[in-house]
Amino acid sequence: MIKIENVSKIFGCKIALSDINIELEAGEIVALIGENGAGKSTLMRIMTGYLTSSNGLVKVCGFDIIKDRIKALSKIGYVPELSSLYSEMYVYDFLEWIAKIWGIKETEKAIIEASKQVKIIDVLNEKIENLSKGYKKRVEIASAILHKPLFLILDEPTDGLDPNQKRDIRLFIKKYAKQNMVLISTHVLEDADIANRVIMLSKGKIVKDTHIDDFKKISKSNNLSEAFHILSTIEKD
Repeated sequence: MIKIENVSKIFGCKIALSDINIELEAGEIVALIGENGAGKSTLMRIMTGYLTSSNGLVKVCGFDIIKDRIKALSKIGYVPELSSLYSEMYVYDFLEWIAKIWGIKETEKAIIEASKQVKIIDVLNEKIENLSKGYKKRVEIASAILHKPLFLILDEPTDGLDPNQKRDIRLFIKKYAKQNMVLISTHVLEDADIANRVIMLSKGKIVKDTHIDDFKKISKSNNLSEAFHILSTIEKD
């Protein structure tokens, strides 16, 4: 379980997050949605220890993300929106380096297993700089699942990808979430449609946290995009 308790984040005079409370369980696909500047990326960075909250705490399987950082992060895989790859490295060498950071003993086995999950076996001997955007995203995801995290957090996982690449990433998310939890932050509502739970942020606050079917019911047409538009309009008013 990831437990977020009373988390707030203030940058100077700006309140980026205000009193956020969420519990996330394995077996869920959770879509974190909201307009640009709603606080989605800030929340994920706090959840993964990249940022420290101004108030509140985050616990991962009972481990405090600040006080028990290594134990907490061992349960989490994170792919940020901006690339975390080293373009001059070969794919296999990059994954091997990440595996060594995690202290994975059976390095080759872990690399092959993760590579099969995201379908990058055929590019392991390629330089990262020569890969398409879709393959680069898959390499990032592979690096995030090498240590088999219980919780996988993806920031805009299909942004800029073509329809086939988007489909493959969504299929991977569905498979991975069968035994783990996947949290996706997205403004692409087609991505959110694969979730079973939707958390909507607006102006740093939770507007809605519910099953996706209940979220869709906000729209009389039971449409995710329309439901999001309706709630966004209410918040602006």
